[in-house]
Order: sequence, then C-alpha cells, then structure tokens
Amino acid sequence: MSSEPKIVAAVQWTPEVLNPAAGAEKAAAAVTEAASRGARLVVFPECWLQGYPYWSGLAPSSEEYQAFRQLSFEASIGKDSPVLAPVFAAAASEQCSVVIGFQERVGGTLFCTILFIGPDGKSLGTQRKLIPTQAERLVWGRGDGSDMSVYETPVGRLGALNCFEHQMAPARLALCSLDIQVHAALWPGHAFLNPIVDASMRHLAHENACYVVVAREIMSPDHLPEGLPMSVASRGHWQTQGGSAIVAPGGAYLVDPVLDEETIITAEIDLANIAVNKWFFDGAGHYTRPDVFQLHWDRRPKPAVLTAPQGDDGEQ
Repeated sequence: MSSEPKIVAAVQWTPEVLNPAAGAEKAAAAVTEAASRGARLVVFPECWLQGYPYWSGLAPSSEEYQAFRQLSFEASIGKDSPVLAPVFAAAASEQCSVVIGFQERVGGTLFCTILFIGPDGKSLGTQRKLIPTQAERLVWGRGDGSDMSVYETPVGRLGALNCFEHQMAPARLALCSLDIQVHAALWPGHAFLNPIVDASMRHLAHENACYVVVAREIMSPDHLPEGLPMSVASRGHWQTQGGSAIVAPGGAYLVDPVLDEETIITAEIDLANIAVNKWFFDGAGHYTRPDVFQLHWDRRPKPAVLTAPQGDDGEQ
C-alpha cells in the first residue's frame, strides 16, 4: 500500500429525511463536491441516507411516534436497492471510496447499516450496527458481527463503526486485528454527544494507530419536509450541531470538530505516520498478552432459520 498522502473528507450536510431517493442524489452531489477538493474517501454520518431517527426519543405510545415509525419503515431499503445507484455512479465517476450510513430493511426488521463503496463504483460490503443504543432498540435490530471487516482502498485499509459501537472495546480490538489504517466513524449530531465523541475518537486514533474520519450530521426542524406529524413539543429532538472532525494516529486533530454549519471537511493523511504510533502500542500485536486476555470473535453468519437441502434427512 502506497504511503503517498491522500485527502479524506467528512460530509456534514442535512439529510433528506425519510426520502432515500432524494438522499442518494444529495449524497452523489456531496461526493462530487468533495472529490473536486481532492478527496479520495468521502464519509457520511450514521443513517444519513434517510436521516437519523431523532423521533425515536418520543414516547412510543404516542400517535406521533407511531406515525414516524411507519414512515421510517416505508423509507427503508435493501442493500441492493436501485435507489443507491446515484451514489455508486458518483463514486465511479470521481474514482472515490465512499462510506455512507443507511437504514436497511430485511423482511420486517430494520438495521442501521454502513455501506462501503470502492472507487470503481462497486460495493465493497455492508455492516450492520451490533447493538442499537437506548431508544434505537425499538427502531433497529442487531447485527450479528459476521459482516465487520476492513477493506483495501487507495487511501488505506478502511473500516468503520456506528456511534456507541465505538464504546465497545472488543469491536475496536477486532478492527485493530485487521490492521485498520483509516477508520470511518459515523455518528448522529446530538450536542450531548460532543464530549463523548471528542474523548472516544481521539482515544481510538491512539489505540488503533489509525486515522479517524468523524462524520456527524447537522439538523434542525426547519429542514424537515412539510406534512410530517410533528408536534411543537418535539421540535427540539431535531436540533443538532454536527461536530465532524478528522483525527491523526496518536489522537491529535487534523480538523477540529466543526459545529453549527453545513460543510464538507477535508484533510491530508499519510499512512507513513502510522508506524511510530504502532511502535509504541499495537493492541493486536506486540502490546498483547494472549496468555492473559483473548478476544473470541465469531464471524460466522447467524441466520434465524437454517435450512438443510431437500433429502438430507429423508423426510423433505
């Protein structure tokens, strides 16, 4: 992997709430704009394609919550949906890797999913959030850990986590074991998360000796489409600050957290800077004690129904 410096970007734009087709067009425009600034990797926030479900903090028994729940279900898409075509096309046109959060629907279950796209405009893979946090647990199902991976890209070995997955030490160690070099950190834009994101993203950059591209969305009730079942009392749920940033291995900011504006942030990264940080601490290498601590990671898919081929038991 070449250590020539590359430019990476985080998109801090408002999403097209509950409109994945419009969201895909907007994402494509963001990729094009970021690429015009030299970006070879573009990272979007958590569930950005349909917009993070800020409505999930409402009372589940309320009519407003139930209306949003139905709209959210209808706006969810499969990972192979043609709705995503503009994003794939933009990645190919700009020869740019893309990491974008979207809400995936499989049967009757929704997942908070990360889509990885290579610079050839083809899917590298998807990754479902392992554990939704607090109110999210009534919105999203849980990933099974089989799809966590790190991908070879022109900017480096690329992986990602969503939001409070970053507080899961085993998940961080799992990515470290795959020799991650560039970490896409997808978050929503709640202001109360600012100190948590600051502490955990800088720690991650030190712990895994990697670059961290933090993407957080900016949102306000004024950006919601007309006709949504939103009460006056719930408007505060939709007010967020953003806070996107880019962190170097070791924990220093290349771009400090940016608040209260729509923007695309960029920074130049150089993989050669990883080596000195690994020299001090390699959490899956020389700084381990497997005779004391070991992580067991079951990467097998875990379907709810296992179907044997017909005739295996002589009864089908």
